[in-house]
Amino acid sequence: MRKLLALICLAFVAYAQAQTTTTSSTTSSPGTTTSSTSNTSGTVTDYTPGAAIVLDPGTGKPVHFFIGKKVQVLGPDGKVIAETDLKKNAKVRLRLVQEGDRTVVDRIAVEEK
Repeated sequence: MRKLLALICLAFVAYAQAQTTTTSSTTSSPGTTTSSTSNTSGTVTDYTPGAAIVLDPGTGKPVHFFIGKKVQVLGPDGKVIAETDLKKNAKVRLRLVQEGDRTVVDRIAVEEK
């Protein structure tokens, strides 16, 4: 069961990465630490604070993302807002980072309507 869940998660991440708009990578020193970030955007179709967010990137096919341990939610003015203030149908931009062996959301920026 756990392997099936992992495969489903990988499929969602692979699809989400195909929908990303920007990617950057940095390496701290040769062969030690590599971290990467990517961004994607869409309309929130479902959101569970601290757990998961589902976006429609404009294709009509929802994409699921896991929320990281230290997620930051920013309002349209760029100021930090409470996770619970994020609502369905909001247009957002997500920053995705590697957390262990998973790709998770570490920042949610609400865009102007």
